[in-house]
Amino acid sequence: AVVSTQSTGRRKDPEETTVFTHTYLISEHTSHTYPIGAYVAHERVKELIDRNMQTRGFFYFETAEVPMLCPPKPWCYHSLTPMLLSGVHFIRYAGAEWKKYFSDVLHEADRKGYIDVMKYGLDVLGTLPWKVNSKVLEKQVDLYNAGGSDKLSIASSFDKTFPEVPDKEFCDEEQFKEYQKTYKSLKKEQNEKYSLRCTQLYTLSLANSLLDKSFWQCYNLDFRGRVYPVAPHFSQMLGDPARGMLMFAGGEPLGETGLRWLKIHCATKFGGLGKATFEEKEQFTDDNIDNILRSADEMCAERGWWAQSTEDPWQCLAACIEIAAALRSSDPTQYITHLPVQMDGSCNGLQHYAALGRDLEGGIKVSVVPSQSNRPEDVYAAVMQIVVGYQEADLKAGNSTARKLSGLIERKTLKQTVMTQVYGVTHYGAKEQIKGRLQDKGMSSEDAAECAKYLATLTFRAVGQLFTQAQQIQDWLNKSAYLIAEGGKPVKWSTPLGLPCVQPYTRDKRYHVATPIQDINVKFPAPEMPVNKRKQSSAFPPNFVHSQDSTHMLMTAIECYHAGIPFAAVHDSFWTLPNHVAEMNKILRQQFILMYSVDVLKQLKQSFEACNPELQFADLPDSGKLDINCVSDSPYFFA
Repeated sequence: AVVSTQSTGRRKDPEETTVFTHTYLISEHTSHTYPIGAYVAHERVKELIDRNMQTRGFFYFETAEVPMLCPPKPWCYHSLTPMLLSGVHFIRYAGAEWKKYFSDVLHEADRKGYIDVMKYGLDVLGTLPWKVNSKVLEKQVDLYNAGGSDKLSIASSFDKTFPEVPDKEFCDEEQFKEYQKTYKSLKKEQNEKYSLRCTQLYTLSLANSLLDKSFWQCYNLDFRGRVYPVAPHFSQMLGDPARGMLMFAGGEPLGETGLRWLKIHCATKFGGLGKATFEEKEQFTDDNIDNILRSADEMCAERGWWAQSTEDPWQCLAACIEIAAALRSSDPTQYITHLPVQMDGSCNGLQHYAALGRDLEGGIKVSVVPSQSNRPEDVYAAVMQIVVGYQEADLKAGNSTARKLSGLIERKTLKQTVMTQVYGVTHYGAKEQIKGRLQDKGMSSEDAAECAKYLATLTFRAVGQLFTQAQQIQDWLNKSAYLIAEGGKPVKWSTPLGLPCVQPYTRDKRYHVATPIQDINVKFPAPEMPVNKRKQSSAFPPNFVHSQDSTHMLMTAIECYHAGIPFAAVHDSFWTLPNHVAEMNKILRQQFILMYSVDVLKQLKQSFEACNPELQFADLPDSGKLDINCVSDSPYFFA
């Protein structure tokens, strides 16, 4: 290739030099170092790329990676994309090898009309127009340009100094190992922060380009039936900063109850209230009304009340701005709001397990059954109390790890693990979740790893003790899936809305590719390979529950659409305008009751037996005494 190496002076013929050079880099991402083949660009090429980026000043995105400026077309057929300029698949398959497999499965289901409701549900979600909250966007851009803020989830710049390389002649082996450990840790942090800064720049750039415009999201499914926007860089699926910038393009008057729900939403997003009642949250907002008005006016990130939020500060700020505007209008009931209020399932995975097994005791703990105290149940605090009991017993027995955790076990420490345990989080995953929380409290990495491993074990025991029925169902799903996988088949089932689901877990297909530069080994799962029995078994319980919660969301979306209620969702978090909260709450409970008015587990077992007549499945766990209709009277089922 030809690259000019002359940057100044009299023009000369360009020199011919190598643009890309093959080399080997040493991996720094694991505890073991190994060479990785790589191509390195000539310095002149890097300069040209950097100069072009600086001159251009904007990003190029594929059309499928950005929201649409018009509503998506209906999903008429699973292979006919609703996007105007890009192809998009109805199911997100796990690699090109699975494309034909899922296409054949969907073709048969589409031909028989089994997925008509699923297509209609995606169409309904795609009809909702969005817009950008200009005030929140402006504040985020200012904070990003000022270097970011980890506290407010605006990725900060890396500002640490790498240690000098020690001279091996004057340091012992332990000192050099300590240097390597410190360097790798800093390098990892630097790479993570750079990645987060780039990702956030994408989001802010897209939001800025959509300012003062209405836009729409196109949706598709994963293999379990869970719904996702196709555009990855700016949607409600992202974290608090992106959600804080999103509003419904179509606004409506607050009405008689809208302001109350806005206040409750604001208190929820501020956090720190535990499982407070709706009335207590409303009172909290009223008590802080001066702080809310000041937050809306000043939006100060350093000293602002909203920035002290322990939950979602940017969504809290958006609520402050909306409440201030409503209160300052001539008539708050007539104030046109565009800000959606969110109703979240109370540990939704366990709610589905309670419904599947008609588990009365479990249903009480996750607000499927109305509480006698008329307060929301706090399953995370209940698990924490059991874990603390285990820890105190171990402390008396002289356990050194239990001693390190004295006074450090809080509800927040275990919340994520309790929430994800029902979705199949592994012991390692739980350990990493808890480790992060302990490090936030100032615990060293070594102590945090030791204590997190201990706490993960106790948390799993506590959840099993509290939710015995859920544990029995989970075990039955595990064993049934393993039985099917042992027969050489992937686990298959259908959602209540008719979507055929297949777990795409097989052994890796391996290829050895010889090139003139180096040999490489490529591996990926493929449909024709033998199934991965362990993965088929361990992943089925969470995948099945995910297919249930997605069904509930789509059923609610469709009924809200028919009732003229604007609706969006992030899995088990349902969004609507404040004046429609009461109606949406009623509909989502009706749809949950409708979905579980049949014996879902019995139907699942019958489908397994029909597809695998040669197998003998274990009996289902005994059902409890939960009356699913009591969901209608549970105010904190979604709250």
